[in-house]
Amino acid sequence: MDNKVEMMRRNSAQLMIYDDFEAHHTRDPYFHAVEFHAHDFLELYLFLDGNVTYYIEDQVYEMCPGDLLIIPPGKMHRPVLSSGQAAYERMVLWVNLEYLSRIDGESGALQQRLSRVGENGYGVPLRGDALIYTTVLFSKIAELQAQNADAELMTGAIRLYLWSVLEAYSLVESDVRGEPEVIPQVIRYITEHYNEPITLDDIAVRFFISKSYLSRHFKAYTNSTVYAYIMALRITHARRMIREGVPAVEAGRDCGFSDYSTFYKAFKSQTGISPQQFKARA
Repeated sequence: MDNKVEMMRRNSAQLMIYDDFEAHHTRDPYFHAVEFHAHDFLELYLFLDGNVTYYIEDQVYEMCPGDLLIIPPGKMHRPVLSSGQAAYERMVLWVNLEYLSRIDGESGALQQRLSRVGENGYGVPLRGDALIYTTVLFSKIAELQAQNADAELMTGAIRLYLWSVLEAYSLVESDVRGEPEVIPQVIRYITEHYNEPITLDDIAVRFFISKSYLSRHFKAYTNSTVYAYIMALRITHARRMIREGVPAVEAGRDCGFSDYSTFYKAFKSQTGISPQQFKARA
């Protein structure tokens, strides 16, 4: 039987024909139902088009284009199409565990990362540049597979694909757990640089996170916005300096305010009194 025909037959039965890995980019005008099943290999499933609900044991995913699922060996799963009329497109990479062990190296870092998949779900929403990068990289893997390319070249491409997916999963996992480890670092940075110009853009760039991520997780961690936290810290230091006899104008400048008017408004907003009134009471 022709290898391509055999691959299509075994792919529809959720079986691998090759020993190490297989990459399948499939678009079906209609889709035959697949019952719950499990593999003895790793599956990376990237959903591109259709109307699909995906079940992985007790988890349910209403799939959106760009959603990627990491399905470890032994996990029962199945896709269910809401409409048999809609085209169904996906990119699927299957990786044998023995092959994964060989390409992982002595550190076993890939396998360690994969061992944590499922603790907080299996889904990775890829959007924008991340989705473009992943689909291009997958297409390259499929192309190299079709060409029976050099094993070392294939290994490099698959390792890169796995790492890119697992890095994206790690970000989602941190978001789900509500453990934004970067926020304590942000707070330390603000504490050390409160008297300098600080913006959301500056902090986001410095810590390699988006402004929306920074704002959301900072609020969850501190119950304060970044701006309010910086203002409160500056006014706290300004009050200390004024109590120590430093003129209000100088205190405002040394605490990061660009001009006295801005400092005056912030001080009164925070304390309910002006810097001069505060000095008289100190």
